[in-house]
Amino acid sequence: MKPPLDEPSAHEHFSSGCFNRTWDLMEKPDRTELEDEEMLLAAHASLWHWMQRPDYAPEKRAIGHWQLSRVSCLTGRGEAALAHARLSLEAARDLNAITATAIASDMPPAATDTIPAGVREDAPENGVDGEEPAFLLGYAHEAMARAHRLLGHAEEAEFHRAEAWRLADEVIDGEARERLLADLDSLRDAPAAA
Repeated sequence: MKPPLDEPSAHEHFSSGCFNRTWDLMEKPDRTELEDEEMLLAAHASLWHWMQRPDYAPEKRAIGHWQLSRVSCLTGRGEAALAHARLSLEAARDLNAITATAIASDMPPAATDTIPAGVREDAPENGVDGEEPAFLLGYAHEAMARAHRLLGHAEEAEFHRAEAWRLADEVIDGEARERLLADLDSLRDAPAAA
C-alpha cells in the first residue's frame, strides 16, 4: 500500500523546486524556446504551490509575482509582465502596511499619527518571515519599471526606477541592497519597445 500523500511537504518541495528551476533558467544566457516555456510554467507552478502552503503570506506573493514579471519580460510578454508587477507591488504594499501597523501598535496614540513607520530606533528591521518591506517594495517597483520599459512607457518606467532607487537606500541588509541596485543598473540594458 502507498503511504498517504503529505500535501504540505509536497507543496513545500514543489514551491521551492520550481522557484529554483525558474531562477536557473532566468540566468541561462542561451535559452531555447522550450526552456522559455519551461521557465514560464515553472514560475507559475512555484507561486501556485506557495499559495497552498500554510506559511503563504504577502512577501511570498510579492516575490512570486516579481519572478513571474521578470520571466514575462525575458520572454517578451510586456502586458503579462506589467500585470504581475502590479500584483507584486500590491503584495509588497500590503506587507509594508502590516509592518507599519505592527510598529505603530505599541506607540502612544498621539505619536501614531505623527511618526512614520520605521523611524524609531527599536522598530523591527524586517517584515514577516525576515523579508525587509523596503527590499520587497523596491523590487516591486523594479518590476514595474522593467515592464513599462518593455512596453515603451518611458515616463512610467523612470518613475518606478526612481522609486526603487529611493527604496534601496532604506534596505538594511547590504547584500540585498547591492542586488537591488545591480538589477536597477541592468535596466539600462533591458529590452525596450522599438
